[in-house]
Amino acid sequence: MRKTYKLAASLSTVFLLSACSSNGDTSSTSSSSSTNDGSGDQVVHYTAPTELSTMDTALITDINSSNYLGHVIEGLLRIDEEGNPVPAIAADEGVISEDGLTYTYKLREDAVWSNGDPVTANDFVYAMQKLVDPDTGASYSYLAETIKNAPEIMAGETEVSELGVTANGDHEITFTLTQPTPYFKFLLAFTAFFPQNQAFVEEQGDEYGTSSDALLANGPFTLENWDGTGLTWDLEKNDDYYAADEVSLDAVNVQVVKEPSTAVNLFEGGQTDNAHLTGEIVKQYADNENVVVQKKARTSYLEFNWDNDYLQNEKLREALGLVINTDDLVNTVLGDGSTEIGGFLPADFVTNPTTGDDFTEETESFLSYDVKRAQELWEEAKTELGVESIALSFVGDDDEKSKQLSQYIQGQIQNNLPGISIELRNVPKKNRLALADSRDFDVLLTGWGADFADAINFMDLLYSDSPYNEGGYANAEYDALIDQAKTTNANDDEKRWADLQEAHTILTDDFAFIPLYQEAETQLRNPAVEGIILNSVGVEFDLSRASVKN
Repeated sequence: MRKTYKLAASLSTVFLLSACSSNGDTSSTSSSSSTNDGSGDQVVHYTAPTELSTMDTALITDINSSNYLGHVIEGLLRIDEEGNPVPAIAADEGVISEDGLTYTYKLREDAVWSNGDPVTANDFVYAMQKLVDPDTGASYSYLAETIKNAPEIMAGETEVSELGVTANGDHEITFTLTQPTPYFKFLLAFTAFFPQNQAFVEEQGDEYGTSSDALLANGPFTLENWDGTGLTWDLEKNDDYYAADEVSLDAVNVQVVKEPSTAVNLFEGGQTDNAHLTGEIVKQYADNENVVVQKKARTSYLEFNWDNDYLQNEKLREALGLVINTDDLVNTVLGDGSTEIGGFLPADFVTNPTTGDDFTEETESFLSYDVKRAQELWEEAKTELGVESIALSFVGDDDEKSKQLSQYIQGQIQNNLPGISIELRNVPKKNRLALADSRDFDVLLTGWGADFADAINFMDLLYSDSPYNEGGYANAEYDALIDQAKTTNANDDEKRWADLQEAHTILTDDFAFIPLYQEAETQLRNPAVEGIILNSVGVEFDLSRASVKN
């Protein structure tokens, strides 16, 4: 994160203390499902909105899996309660050269893997080489592009051994960059940059990270009882963790609950310590003292498949955006504290280095709810396309929230734009990610949560060669501006900011996506569970320093 950038207070990391309801009276509190029986056992029962996809640091892409991976494996740095990257496996703050091109860190000598092996510098070198190896197919490999030789390796032109990440013995590592990267410390705290035990990974082969038996931990918990596809798993305290004396919880028992009503019933029955709320249930619990709302640096949007001949028509894309009433969507369909968003970036995320203005304040909302105009555009699009009707496949996750969103958007389009048929395909997240990767969709309900506090983290997504550009959007002028912001103007805050603002304008002029909302998450939380750390970027929550009070 550039020194001139800042996260607004509303997105800073906070400690949350919440309360629990036990019956239909939404204002009452009761005993918790968490365990503290006086014998020292501390167990939390947690719900997750979706299943885990993988625990391979190089292949992980979804936030839910990252959230739990962050409890099992630690990188050189971690994000603290103030939202700053601080030493984890690193023994100190490290040494950064004056030109910003080399980062050197000493490693802790008391960090070990759960099989007893020491955590060494080679574990990081191996993991980074695996990340950029084109044979891995890692979607997050682009984050390493400023490391020496990484672009050439990813293009298959240079051997992975030439990557600018070197071990200086077992307990020192150096990263050599080709250009200053102001947010590099945040990357060192991100899951894609976490270490892997080479001998264990190679022993597991393709099975690595696909079950709890095929994973080693070096963090506060180990992952147990996960078979790779199941809807339950456990985090158990890792007694070999270097800071085990700071970890109070003995275990976190997790179960996937996709329906908010089911989650609430479990919570009120004292069987879980949290419950995700959406829609009408949020309204029912609006005044409940147990409710916690976390605003996120995360946007939800619709992505187009640019291979679809119909969707290459700009008027059709604009018409689709104009019939979605986002005010109704956030207040009636969701009702969970999420807010309307007029562009690609969330509010209260990054600010102008000169004026301090929010990025979103300098970008005008480019789509509004205007059914009449949408219908005019659809008529013009039909003439240009030579059709009277079209059918589009709409892909999204199969959790209750995604289903509600999908059905609402389907209704808005079909009711207001006669002749357009929307076929819904709501599938488990792992399947949705696979459909997105294979571009097997026409319209994709997707979203992005910030990995680090810099606008480029969002703007990179629609770069033509980005692995996250599932729809295949391409604009040469846009690419040139992103390249300029990352190279020529990388050290000029004002010019870089102007590049990114101009690039955003190109996205909106092209109607390259449909913005839906900035996400907030509403949960019921148990007051007995104290010290949960919430982050606005990267791993969203941290239970490693939480505890259960009597």
